Amino acid sequence: MYGEKIILPLDADGNIYAIQDEKGNVIGTGTREVCEILLYLISKPVSSISGRINTPIQHRANLRSAIAI
Repeated sequence: MYGEKIILPLDADGNIYAIQDEKGNVIGTGTREVCEILLYLISKPVSSISGRINTPIQHRANLRSAIAI
């Protein structure tokens, strides 16, 4: 469907956004800023961001939405 992951608005006001993968599946929701950060984190290799995250978990294969739909 899509060539890459994309951020789309979920409501008419543009307050809640969703990240869709290449197949059109929603892989995360939140504000525009949250979606941009999540998209950055999931699109970069783990080694490039691991030095900036202060957590023992370096990669989460299953991100969940911050806002229930």
